[in-house]
Amino acid sequence: MAKGRRKTTRLSKFGGLMSAFPELFMSSLFLNVLSLALPLALLQVYDRIVPNSSRGTLVMLIFGVLTALFLESLLRIARSSITGWIGARFEHRAGCAAFDHMLGTSLQEFERVGSGVQLERISSLRTVKEFYAGQAVTAVLDLPFAFFFLALIWMLGGYLVWVPATTLALFALVTVFKSSSLKKAIDNYTQARDRRLNFTIEVLGGVHSVKSMAMEALMLRRYSRLQETTAEADYRVALENASAMSTGVFFSQLTMIGVAAFGATMVVDNLITVGVLASCTLLSGRALQPLQRAVGLWTRFQTVSLARKRLKEIFKLPLDEEPENVNREPIEGALEMRHVKFKFADDLPEIMTDINLDVLPGECVGIAGSNSSGKSTLLGLMTGALRPTEGEVLIDGIPLTQHDPYVLKHGGIAYLPQEGELFQGTILDNLTMFRLELVDEAIEVANMLGLDEVVANLPFGFDTRVGDAAYESLPRGIRQRIAIARALVGQPKIVLFDEANTAVDGTGDAYLRLTLERLKGVCTLILVTPRPSLLRLANRAFDLKDGTLVPRDMSAPRGAKPGGGGAIAKPAAAAEKSA
Repeated sequence: MAKGRRKTTRLSKFGGLMSAFPELFMSSLFLNVLSLALPLALLQVYDRIVPNSSRGTLVMLIFGVLTALFLESLLRIARSSITGWIGARFEHRAGCAAFDHMLGTSLQEFERVGSGVQLERISSLRTVKEFYAGQAVTAVLDLPFAFFFLALIWMLGGYLVWVPATTLALFALVTVFKSSSLKKAIDNYTQARDRRLNFTIEVLGGVHSVKSMAMEALMLRRYSRLQETTAEADYRVALENASAMSTGVFFSQLTMIGVAAFGATMVVDNLITVGVLASCTLLSGRALQPLQRAVGLWTRFQTVSLARKRLKEIFKLPLDEEPENVNREPIEGALEMRHVKFKFADDLPEIMTDINLDVLPGECVGIAGSNSSGKSTLLGLMTGALRPTEGEVLIDGIPLTQHDPYVLKHGGIAYLPQEGELFQGTILDNLTMFRLELVDEAIEVANMLGLDEVVANLPFGFDTRVGDAAYESLPRGIRQRIAIARALVGQPKIVLFDEANTAVDGTGDAYLRLTLERLKGVCTLILVTPRPSLLRLANRAFDLKDGTLVPRDMSAPRGAKPGGGGAIAKPAAAAEKSA
């Protein structure tokens, strides 16, 4: 795992660029040498061709300049193709490495920040790529040649070189001075954009609750305030960028005016010729271009530095570490929780204070509780997505962390959420999770949940595409049944039911109950539900209250208070044996 981290760190630093450095440097060398054609041609025109009326020499000179310009264009295209290919390769490798790292991160660590922040971290990859594979590399390679052009001005015009040298130095100092304010503006804009994106994802993800509670106006006001803050921060960034660009234009014009003014006095004093003045004017512009680009990229680097920092945050996420002694044997379905405690952060209160549970293979256990009592968190601890703060969770008597994650996720533990997500593809793709060997079993499970009747009315049957815009073509209840069927494919030994029938219609609920009845005794069932009809399927039932499991009296009438006690909840068979 550490080896993989070193690889991704190199990729985040734009590894692979040095392999093409010789080609890039040679192309930049010839480009800058060819760019001397026009200044030297002007020198010859004003000092030799015009005074001597040499038309033949003029024709040959023009032909040579055009040839140099043509070769310069070809070299620029070749250099751009090299940097473009390097950028595409970097984006592919670093993107795959970042996505692989995110998939290997523990769910608890991944969810510490919002989904919007994770999306921004991934999108920052393109910002880094465009900077280094674009003008940044060429600007750095061209920068040394600015001093070469200044040296030529010194050779031709002598002390005239101090004019462009002074203005360029002042330009660099002003830009460095202004970079701090630009960086602050970009940082404020990034934070405002993250808050807006997180809020947007939360609202769109819970749009059903927003509409059912008539919260549209409230959400709109909150979004409007976030949008206003983001727009204001964006305006500050645009203002700082415009200021930097205006500064560059000002110093560029100042350089040209200064060279022309001081050069004209030197021509009058017969220190230089008109041809030398014209040549030095063009050379000062050539010297200014790489410096101006480099300083302009320095302002952009403030954005890229933040993007690189966000990209590195992905690789700082802790990975799920594979234990040394991994149990790769198929599980039987026994589940045990010993004095489990859990809280999401050190400064937050405990959600689970003392969970004790012992479930035999094939047993069905029902769990009820009020809203926000931690039922989904409890199931998250059972799946291994969350790690207990204290205590341990065991499967077949072995700590959950010692089991092979692949075995647990394929035929081991199935989690049925309140609202499942469908991925882009066909219905059959979602049922099999793109595994062709599970097609027959997937169709069988789908038929158990009554999906065959639904699919029969669709034009393309199981090949109907879902996801993106087509996602909304299926009712919410049908989508939920597809998600439930997908989780049951693979014959899991432990099924965790997290109020998965909430979004299912009446017909689907009936099919789901029949399916649970078939699964009872075949696999271990943990039913988190408030419905008495489903709780009656359980061999035992508990109330999750104040972070503990309180046993229910299964013979008590509805509404009767559960019995007390915080002792370990033993399975029915174990209780009979002890009796």
